[in-house]
Amino acid sequence: MDKELQDYYETLLDLFASKGWKQYIEDISDNMDLLQDITTIPDEKQFWFRRGQIEAVQRVLSYESAIKNSYEDFERAVNG
Repeated sequence: MDKELQDYYETLLDLFASKGWKQYIEDISDNMDLLQDITTIPDEKQFWFRRGQIEAVQRVLSYESAIKNSYEDFERAVNG
């Protein structure tokens, strides 16, 4: 199981190091700036929809950090 988990983390770390990932995160960050402007929300229904969008984008933006933290925990457990 540890080898499978190690491969999982290494694959994601390779992804995070790629130019494509960095560009994707930059684009998502730009979109977050637009989403956070609540002055354009016409009604309550659209407010809640926007809130869901922001939560989803926040999850994407924090994914790399969460995986890296999890990988550090994994390495500590393995290397004890």
